[in-house]
This record gives sequence, structure tokens and C-alpha cells, in this order.
Amino acid sequence: MKRSPRSWRCLPALALLAVQAPAAPAGTAPELLGELKALPYKIIYETNRDGNWELYVMNADGSDPMNLTRTPDIDELYPKASPDGSRIAFVADEGAGKAKVRNLYVMHRDGSGRTRVCDNAREPCWSADGAALAFLKAELPEFTYTDFATKGILIHELATGKTRAHPNAAILHLYTLNWSLDGKWFVATVHGGMGFSHAILALEASGSGVFDLRLGGCRPDLSPDGTRIAWGNGDFAIGVADIDLDAAPPKATGARNAVQSADPLETYHADWSPDGRYVCYTFGPKKKEKDLKGLIPELPGVTAPGWNVCAADANARNRWIALTADGMSCKEPDWLPPEKNAGGR
Repeated sequence: MKRSPRSWRCLPALALLAVQAPAAPAGTAPELLGELKALPYKIIYETNRDGNWELYVMNADGSDPMNLTRTPDIDELYPKASPDGSRIAFVADEGAGKAKVRNLYVMHRDGSGRTRVCDNAREPCWSADGAALAFLKAELPEFTYTDFATKGILIHELATGKTRAHPNAAILHLYTLNWSLDGKWFVATVHGGMGFSHAILALEASGSGVFDLRLGGCRPDLSPDGTRIAWGNGDFAIGVADIDLDAAPPKATGARNAVQSADPLETYHADWSPDGRYVCYTFGPKKKEKDLKGLIPELPGVTAPGWNVCAADANARNRWIALTADGMSCKEPDWLPPEKNAGGR
């Protein structure tokens, strides 16, 4: 029997499903596990190890993974933790067939208090103060896995429940949205929109300015202090660079690769740790289009056997360790800081 969304709001932390942590993960720097174990952070990610897409949370070293969502008839994807660690935004693919739709939700860090924010929406990010969510509205009413099938940016104030549109009505085909520390900029990838073929853009949050950061690749992530950017530098590297959004125009400099893989093993979904010392990311084999019916394995909600969550030293090159080892489509990781004023629980 299907459960209503209202019933999920009462899901207690004690109902979280624990699974055995993987042993002896792959990587070039096994000593990283000791460094990560000492961190007060956790990592949340999407995986289909239970036969559908669920959101799992684990310690920074990959230990003690737990299922936060436990909804066998719903697919939860693309988790994004609030800056204070108290809440998680995510999308959920609900329904089946032609009735399937991707909706935006927010919940408490323990999986309780699940609340729908917007229907047919995707790619959320948080304001620096955690008071608002920005997200992308789906371009079409029909469901699609295509990540760039979006139109416009919407901003939702959590205290009032009000949602407003970004003033630039020409925004089209963005994905992987970020909001700058000062609230003045969005950074995202564009694919075939606004006169760009494929680029990482800086977009004014309260105006119409759009600037190409000339990084190549896709899926950017801004560091918590706003001074650096990480991204998928092509299919086989995680790039890092300095970023200056106050420059005219905004610019990224000093680009280098923190992680370098080789065909056919791809690297995607970079995310900065709260202290800026590490990036977590996903790593796995690419698939031929015929195997995925025209889809690609890095898309949220697309099954990608062999993909795992990893962490790397952001200030080194190829100093990394895998944090999951089951290869059950573990993707889209996001660091979860300890909750402020709550003892870090």
C-alpha cells in the first residue's frame, strides 16, 4: 500500500535503517580514512541499493550508512544540506508512467518533517543563511530525466512559504544551481540555452547579467567560503579553481585537477567539505547510450552500476579514497555539517 506524503512527516530518527559499512575501499590514499573519521561532518547521497532510490547518510569516512527516507514506492534524489545542517532539500520522483513527476521537498536532517515545496521542480540550492531555497522549474509538464530541461529560477522563502521568480525571464536550460555566499550570484551549468552551447555561468541573482566563467565541463560547486569552485572538468577529472564573483566580469583562475581518472572511469558530482579541505564526488564506469536508452550515468535517478561515493584532498592531486564499495549507483553526495545548537547530532 502506498503511503501518503503526510505520513512521512512523522518518521522518527530511530526508524533509520542501518546497513553494514563497506570494507577496504579503493583509492590512492588509505590514510585519508583516518583524517575523514576525525571530521564532525556526515555525507548524504542517493543510492538504489534497496531496489529504488533512497537517500542515505554516512559518516565522513563512509562508516555507519543509514537510510533516511525508506520509501519503496518513491525515488528520492539530489540531496542538498542547509548551511546550518538542520535540513535537507531533495527531489522525489513520484507516480508512474505518464503520471510521473519530479517534485521538490525539504525535511529535517533525521528524515522527519518532510514537506513539499514545489511540484515539477528540480536542482535546489540553499541561501547562505538557510532562510531560502532557490531551484529550477521543469521546462515541460512531462517527466524527463534530462537534467537541463529547466526554465527559470524560483526562490522560496521557508518562513513565509512564498515563492518568487528570478527577474531574468530568459533563463533556460540550467542545471546544478549554486547560490553565492553574499547572495548576489548564482552559478550553474547551461546546456543549449541563452545563446550558449555548454558552459558554466555566473548569473546575477537580482539582475539580468549572465557571464561565462570559461571553465569547460559542468556541475559546479562553490566552496562554503565563496572563494573556490569545483566542477567536473570533462568526464574524467574533478577540477578546482579560485573564483572572484566581485570582479568585472566574474572570473575563475588557477584551474587544476584535484582528481584525474581515465576512460572508461568517470568522475562527477563534486561537493566541497564545510572546511574547504576535501571534495566528495562520484566515480564509476561510463555506459554506452544503448545500455541506458540514451541516458548517461551521471544523471540523478539513472541507474549506474559500479558508481561509488569518494572523497579527495582538494589541495593535492589524486589523493583520494572510496567511501562506498557496493557500486549500487551511489551518487550525488553532499556534505552534512553538524547541526548548530544541537550538539552536532
